[in-house]
This record gives sequence, C-alpha cells and structure tokens, in this order.
Amino acid sequence: MQPYVKKVSNALPNSISTQRLLTTKHWLFFWVEYLGWTWDAFGFFTVSLTVEGLAETFERSNADIAWGITLVLMMRSIGSIIFGIAADRYGRKWPYVVNMILFITFELATGFCQIFHQFLAVRALYRIAMGGLYGNVAATALEDAPGEARGILSGMLQQGYAFGYLLATVFSRALVNTTPHEWRPLYWSGACPPILLIVFRWFLPETDTYN
Repeated sequence: MQPYVKKVSNALPNSISTQRLLTTKHWLFFWVEYLGWTWDAFGFFTVSLTVEGLAETFERSNADIAWGITLVLMMRSIGSIIFGIAADRYGRKWPYVVNMILFITFELATGFCQIFHQFLAVRALYRIAMGGLYGNVAATALEDAPGEARGILSGMLQQGYAFGYLLATVFSRALVNTTPHEWRPLYWSGACPPILLIVFRWFLPETDTYN
C-alpha cells in the first residue's frame, strides 16, 4: 500500500483574488504611504534635474552640485535610524506627519537658497528628515494587510519611487526656466502636495498591528 503523500501546489496565487482580500482600510493605508514614497522620490530627483541651473546660480561646477546629491545619500541612514526608532516608540502616524512637515520646510528652503553652502545644508537636513520615510511607509502599507496580498502590495509600493521620478521630470519640464525664477519653482511646487498627504494621514488611525 502506497503511503499517503499530501500534494503541495506550486501555483502562484492570483494577484486579483489576493487583492480582493483587502478592505477599504487596507487600501487607504496603502495609498497614503504610496503617495508619500512617491513624493520622497520627487524631492530627491529635483536636484538631479536642475544640476545645470543650480551650478549657474551658485557659480559652481556641475560636479560640486552633484556632491549635494552624494551628501543627501550619506545622511539618509541617519534619518532611517531616527525615524525607525520613533515609529516603533510613538506609532506610524505621527512620524509620517513629521516627515511631511519637514519635507515641506526643506523643499521651500531649497528654493530660497542664495549660496552654495546654504544649499548643501538644506539638502543634508532634507535627507535626514526623509531618510526615515520608507521604513514607516512599508510598515503602514503592509503590516495590516493579509499575508497573501503583501507580495503584490510591496511590488506596487516600490514602484512609487519610479512614479516620483516621472512626476519630477514632468514638473521640471513645466516649471524650470519657464519663469524668471529659473529652477526655484520646481522646489516650491514640490512642497505643496505633502500638505494634502498630511491631511490624508491625519484622518487615518494607527495600524492594528502597532496597537
């Protein structure tokens, strides 16, 4: 007599059926975090898209401006640690709101920088503030979702960064060197959408997992 062997299916779960497991609350958590991650990318890529204009304004080489991008990346880990600890201690909601407030502050400040060292200081502070966003974004978007749906959600969430770059490019084409303020309107406009994200997150509760 042959022993009974349970067959294990290797079929991948259907992405549409797994998404049906998500409630409205799950989707609201996902979209507020997706948009936050998108705008993190927008703020980062604004410098890459305005290197020549920044170099001309600050009378520096393109290589000097690129150092600002490097500095931003170097400070990212500091923000990750600070806001990661804050999210575990105080919840996911308020660190996200603080991230957005700081994002608004430093994006506006970048647009008003008059000298190169001001620019470097503001961009370093910007990345400390925003470097901690992704951990909070991933936790809020995924931790309450059913396990079967987390794979597709995490893939969708990561694409927010690519979407942010696309938006930055569109805004750059529309705003850079189309006014007397040259590159500055790109940064000023980038500070506006996070106001809506603060309102969006304000009316959502903490995740059930954190509570």
